[in-house]
Parts: sequence; structure tokens; C-alpha cells
Amino acid sequence: MASQLGADDKQQTLDWAAARQAWEQHVEALDTDAGERADGVTALESKLGTRAHWDGVYERELRNFAHDPSDEGVDWFSDDVGDRLMEYVTENCPLEDGVLDLGCGSAVFLLDLAANREGRFLGIDYSEVAVALAANVGQKRGLSQVRFCHADATRLEDLEERFGLVLDKGTFDAYMLGATASVDRYAASVLAALKPGGVFVITTCNSTADEVSALFTARGFVERDRVPYPTFEFGGRKGAAVATVALVARSGGA
Repeated sequence: MASQLGADDKQQTLDWAAARQAWEQHVEALDTDAGERADGVTALESKLGTRAHWDGVYERELRNFAHDPSDEGVDWFSDDVGDRLMEYVTENCPLEDGVLDLGCGSAVFLLDLAANREGRFLGIDYSEVAVALAANVGQKRGLSQVRFCHADATRLEDLEERFGLVLDKGTFDAYMLGATASVDRYAASVLAALKPGGVFVITTCNSTADEVSALFTARGFVERDRVPYPTFEFGGRKGAAVATVALVARSGGA
């Protein structure tokens, strides 16, 4: 007999569904156009994949933070997703080899991870406004070991640094909505940023774990783990509102 979800899991599922609905409503409010990329992956083009859109988002969040420093920005995922992700990376990933957060936004997750830890923590974003917001939040928290810089997640080789953990929490989702999105380029960039034995942990609300795994294992990665989330059934189909997959570089290259 299939086990029933507990009350806490049911509430978490409702929270995730609400978060995903907010994301989807945000996407639906923008102009979109479906098309196939050069690497053969069909994706939805949207203003959500543009720097101008995110500059606007973070300009508002920066103003909000200046008015109220307790307002550190919006997280598109529920708190429980962050808690499960935090538990996974702290117990299973080589944090001592450096942590890179792709598309850090206000960097709340990275700053939480760095709290009470020594080490090398770097958050990057292609929005300079997001970098300014993250730096202000980090300064407020007094976490001088966390650095931020304006950089492109598809050109990580330009950083000239390598990391034991590379995090993506929603950035790939937004990236794939851009007009020039390329899974090939994104995967190659992440591979260039990983130290030997390093782990890439990607969290998405736009793809299933199977879809994420298929995209990246076809491009030089091997799946290592999946972070479990409660599943729900709707219309005869079972799934979760969020997927987190941990991958490592395939031995011997792609």
C-alpha cells in the first residue's frame, strides 16, 4: 500500500506548489516564444531570460533593502527546499575546496552556508545590481569571507578559480529562457569551474530530476545523488514541484 504523506509533508507540498505557481505566473506575464537551440534542446524564450529583467528585479530589491535591511530579497523556492539543500551540501559536498554560487541574486543561501565557516565562498551574477545587493547583505551580516563579482555563468573559465562545490538554485531555469541559451555551453562552463572530485548541485522548478540528469549526463557529467522531496499525484501522474540533482565530472572527460 502506498504510504500517505504526513501533515508536514502535505504542507511542504502546498508551499512548493505555491512557489512554483508564483514563478509560472511571473513567466506567463512575459512575452514568450518557443524554439529549438543550436544544441537541439527546445526551450521557452522569455524576458525572464534577459539581464534587463533581472536588473529591474534587483533594483527594486536593493531599494527595499536600503529601506528595510531585514528584507534581504525574494527566494523563488520555499524555505524547506533551502533547508533540504543545505543539509545535503553540508553533509555530502567538499566545502573546504571552495563554493561557487551561480546566479547568486541576493546570496541569502550562500551567506547562510558560509555562516560560522571558514573557507572560500564566491557568489556571481550577470546582473551588477544583484552583485551590489549581495555585497550589501553580506556586509550587513559581517561575513567577510564571502566574495561577490559580476560574471557570466557560461564563462566560468574566466574566473581562473576552481571549486569543490558549484551551486545552481534556479539560475539554469532562467538561463534556458534566454534567446542564446545553450546547454552545451552551460555544462562545459560548469565543468571548467569544478576541481577534481568537485560536485555540481542544481535545483530546478522547471524540469524533472530525470530531465536534468539526462541533459547533463549527456554532456560530461555523472549523476551522484538526488535530494528527496515529497511527491504528489495529480491527473494520474506522480511528481515533485522541485528537483535537486548532484552531479560530478565523468572520469576521463566528456
